[in-house]
Amino acid sequence: MAVSIKELIEKKEALANAKKETYDLETSIGVLTVKKPTASIVLESRTTEGSSDSYLILNCVVSPNLKDAKLQEAYDCVEPTDIVPKLFDAGESARIAVAILDCAGYNKDIVKKVHEEVKN
Repeated sequence: MAVSIKELIEKKEALANAKKETYDLETSIGVLTVKKPTASIVLESRTTEGSSDSYLILNCVVSPNLKDAKLQEAYDCVEPTDIVPKLFDAGESARIAVAILDCAGYNKDIVKKVHEEVKN
């Protein structure tokens, strides 16, 4: 049975809170705390010149702050996204990006089946 309007209204707060969840990812440099990417961040990452993975990681990692000026300077970054390949191997960056997308449901399987009308 399809979800009802009443159920969606009752779930409003829970759905809003779920969008604000953060996740811890274990990486080679330690644990990163990441937030779910918004649709606009995902779109921007796909249309950005250079590495879309680096853009996604830079904008979704909450802790440590990869945009920190002292960190960027210590690693001689010209562009903010330069920090990502300096911290992670290319393969790990790709896996981190996939994990971030997974947090927002991008690789989630959706069950589908033929809708059958109920007849009286």
